[in-house]
Amino acid sequence: MNKLLVFIKKRKRFISFSILRIVTMCLSLITNIFIVRELSVEDFGMFSVALMMVGLLTTFGFSWSSSSILYYGSKEKEKYGSINKTFWSRNIIIFISLIITTVGFMIFRNQINDYIGLNIWFLLLIWLYVSVLENYLNQYFLAVNKQIYSSLISITAKLIYINLIIFVSYDVNTLIILYIVSHASVILFILGINKKDIGKFEFDKSWFKEVLNFSLWQLFGFSGLYLINFGDIAVIKYFMTDKDVGIYNGAYQLFNAIAGFSFVISSFYAANVSSYFTRHDGKSIHQFFYKERFYIIGLSIFAHLVVIIFSKPIILTLYGDSYNNSIIIFNILMIGSLIRYMAVFYTLYYNTNRKYKVLQFINIIRAVINILLSIILIQFFGLLGTAIGTTLAILVTFLYSIYYCENRIKKFI
Repeated sequence: MNKLLVFIKKRKRFISFSILRIVTMCLSLITNIFIVRELSVEDFGMFSVALMMVGLLTTFGFSWSSSSILYYGSKEKEKYGSINKTFWSRNIIIFISLIITTVGFMIFRNQINDYIGLNIWFLLLIWLYVSVLENYLNQYFLAVNKQIYSSLISITAKLIYINLIIFVSYDVNTLIILYIVSHASVILFILGINKKDIGKFEFDKSWFKEVLNFSLWQLFGFSGLYLINFGDIAVIKYFMTDKDVGIYNGAYQLFNAIAGFSFVISSFYAANVSSYFTRHDGKSIHQFFYKERFYIIGLSIFAHLVVIIFSKPIILTLYGDSYNNSIIIFNILMIGSLIRYMAVFYTLYYNTNRKYKVLQFINIIRAVINILLSIILIQFFGLLGTAIGTTLAILVTFLYSIYYCENRIKKFI
């Protein structure tokens, strides 16, 4: 009993952070339940396409450079006591990126409206800028080891969003407006920023080049990750119907919420693992990769098995009988989710040891494999083929990461 209490006490901050992330995930699921039950399957399919377009905007608009604050900001904080140079380097990068994205989006707005089936291009553009603010605050608090603040940002926005969709009648257009209003509320968290972390404008040319190089490789890899869901939906929309898009995306959104929780591990431990490798602290590296990692993976396996066993009542309770065909799709994707939990530890190694080029090549390869398999397998297995392709692509790249990383990690010990 005492050993258990000591075990929990040592991991108190991670457990607290994980609980808050679980709350965030649950709120996302609850939101999705309300939306799925309110909209028809066809409208949910249309909303899924709109989400896909927002994903395209955020990927190329700003999220490709967001992790630079987490990885380079934490290094700068360790060495100099602030994240000044990283913060202002990313400001320059994101300013130019947003201008290019905005201009491109406005030029192709008519084509975007036609593809979605709704005249909502301007709302999607506002959504982009609100997402920029939310992401900026999240990454800042993670970089300065204020993980609880980071979680509270997401929880606050989602609680407001849920309350709005409960009490306001909506169609797809109104739903997007409600999202924008609720997530814009996170601007209040600016008050939690420590001005000493940021300081006055400072341009360090060499630091800027490092952050830019890292971010451009993130763009390369992020485009690959985005293409996974984008490719799945595009393939289904081409070969099948909006209803099929809704059925698949119902399972995918649930899978993505669970699989995405794996990034809690990288988000929480990134600053610490970065400092371990910077100091060549072999003891701490061994503790994390060959003890802590196995505790987390063991818990992840147990949790995934429980979810798979109860997948049918979960989906039918959450979404209703119309989504019965989502169950087997979800179970196939859950295998991919479990693999992502194992692979996220290698993401930490890549990013903290300047091996991000390798990581982003892996992401691109995974996306290419995913799309090719989806195109081939959907013609034989329908929607199941898309799920199988996604899971196999995750497996192949995970096996390569084992081969590449394990011996390199052991050299630091």
